[in-house]
Amino acid sequence: MVFETVPYSIPSYVFSPKWFYGFDSIIEFIAIIVSILLIFYSYKCYKLTGENKYLHFSTAFLSLTIAFIAKITGTFAIYRPSVTRTALGSSIHQAFTGLTPYSINAIALVIHYFFMLLGFMILFLIISRLTWKNQRVIVLLVYFVFLATWLSIIHYQLFYATSLVLLLLITYSYYRNYMEVKNEKARFVTTAFGILLISQAFFVFAIYSGTVYVLAELIQLLGFIYLLIPFMLIFRMKPRHLK
Repeated sequence: MVFETVPYSIPSYVFSPKWFYGFDSIIEFIAIIVSILLIFYSYKCYKLTGENKYLHFSTAFLSLTIAFIAKITGTFAIYRPSVTRTALGSSIHQAFTGLTPYSINAIALVIHYFFMLLGFMILFLIISRLTWKNQRVIVLLVYFVFLATWLSIIHYQLFYATSLVLLLLITYSYYRNYMEVKNEKARFVTTAFGILLISQAFFVFAIYSGTVYVLAELIQLLGFIYLLIPFMLIFRMKPRHLK
């Protein structure tokens, strides 16, 4: 549902049905843990292999971690407005005079939009085999992330539609990679992004049904768990097998 539009026309959203309040934050907290593990495993893979793509994976998952933290912060402001009556909450409230739970939610959502799209964009750069030396291309894609974030402020569906397109491209690219290499790790990665793609399709219509939102959250979590599996498999291999 849309609560209100705060200054600068930033809408404040909460999609969860009331009976699911807090449970979605728990699911996203699990997604944060999974993302942190992905950062750890991908960085370890980078140290073992020296391949920059694993370092870029780590950067992408760091961006997604920030995105989920921002979303939890924003929804928690709506779910638990009494937090401002605590000593810590009162201090924060005084430091940011004029910030209502709705404005916190709106600002947090914009941060969530930006870092989520940035994370998916980095993943797209990895599978597209673009190097960080392609500075003009990277600048253009970062501009696209800023533009997509700004457009998403108009309506949340533009954000999820953009994520859907990015994940469609990512999934298709990983599927082609799987058809070439035909190994178990590539299959897990392709499946994971396919699941994330489905979750974004559900999120597009989350505003119309609380049940759809719940399903989207659960499917998205499943996608992140599937992403963790190939990195665990790679990390357990001996360095000579990673060449």
